[in-house]
Amino acid sequence: MFREVASMLRGGVLSALCWMHFFWGMASSMIFSLLPIFIVEELGGSSKSFGFLEGAVVFISFIAKVFSGFIIDAFKKKVPMLRVGTALTMASKLFLACAPNVFFVFASKSLDRFAKGLRQAPSDAMLAGLSADKGIVFSLRYSMNLAGFLIGSVITSGTAYFIGTNYRLIFAASVLPTVVAMCILQKKIRSNNDYYELKEKHKWNIRDIALLPREYWLFMGVVALLMFNRFSEGFITLKAKSVLPESAGLFPMFMSAYEICAACVAIPMGRISDRLRKKNVLAFGVGLLVVADIFGMFATSWYSVIAIYIFAGLHMGATQGVIGAVVVKSTPQHLVGTAFAIFYMVEGLTLLCANSLAGLTHKVAKSIALPEASGPFTMGIIASVAAIAYILTCMDKGANCNKTR
Repeated sequence: MFREVASMLRGGVLSALCWMHFFWGMASSMIFSLLPIFIVEELGGSSKSFGFLEGAVVFISFIAKVFSGFIIDAFKKKVPMLRVGTALTMASKLFLACAPNVFFVFASKSLDRFAKGLRQAPSDAMLAGLSADKGIVFSLRYSMNLAGFLIGSVITSGTAYFIGTNYRLIFAASVLPTVVAMCILQKKIRSNNDYYELKEKHKWNIRDIALLPREYWLFMGVVALLMFNRFSEGFITLKAKSVLPESAGLFPMFMSAYEICAACVAIPMGRISDRLRKKNVLAFGVGLLVVADIFGMFATSWYSVIAIYIFAGLHMGATQGVIGAVVVKSTPQHLVGTAFAIFYMVEGLTLLCANSLAGLTHKVAKSIALPEASGPFTMGIIASVAAIAYILTCMDKGANCNKTR
């Protein structure tokens, strides 16, 4: 398997896409951990303003993903969308390095998330046409993105250690990975390549949504249930804080364990999903999240807290590539962008509801003699068990879950 992965990363369109996601992830991580401190310490903002910023930019990214999915099916042009998204990402990093106040930070971050949303759908659609083995293809891209994020975090930590926390310098340096990504895009991916420009010029219409098959809509039910247990990692941090109030310095290390676990299992699980029934792999991955939730409900020590991060990371690695593969397998070729746009819509709206409900479960948990921070995990177990039952029953009706598809 390792030789197979190495050959995939050695050349070709798939390799180019994976390395682009690697460098995009690296650029994002160089800003991710420092931005809250930059807003509060250097610009005099508040945690409230940071919370508003995060909520707004997530919404902007969600809108951009939906928009780009429909656009690429309508105009059959994926590469120009990738170029625009990458160029806007480069510009957003420079704007952030020069931001004089919180408003400019908001504008820069909004531009960055909008650019990420524009890149996502064409990247998904291009991967969909590259290989018959969809699971490993989507899993490889996910692993490369996480690897870039981790390396970017190490670079940022090393830079801060040796030259001090010069926020603007680090933000400006984050432009370099995006420049590399743009060079890869310009050199390796061309608009007239048969890999991703359809030979069949189907004229897209909004009514084509009705052409999406039954198994696709059944899978959207799985996605909706699953996202109710994919509430923000911030709730895991709150649980860790309630168990280890004096050990906040360990939380970044715990988050790194989450990312490492996800990156390590994504490719093997993607390969397994291409050889076995995808519904079984998906159900197993959701089961890993149930284990994380059980630890989340009853954690009382540092090792039970880190178990939450580990099993949540294993879940992400085991399911993220499979989800992308099932979307592609259950969708006509000329509607892949539309299918992903609807997927992003279901995902975004469900996550909005899930995070809102998770924030309200503290009182419920207290009323049944559980610690307040255990409420979201209780909700998560209910959603995951329902998702597993749905996967093992309803997904049997879709041919996309069969090994032979």
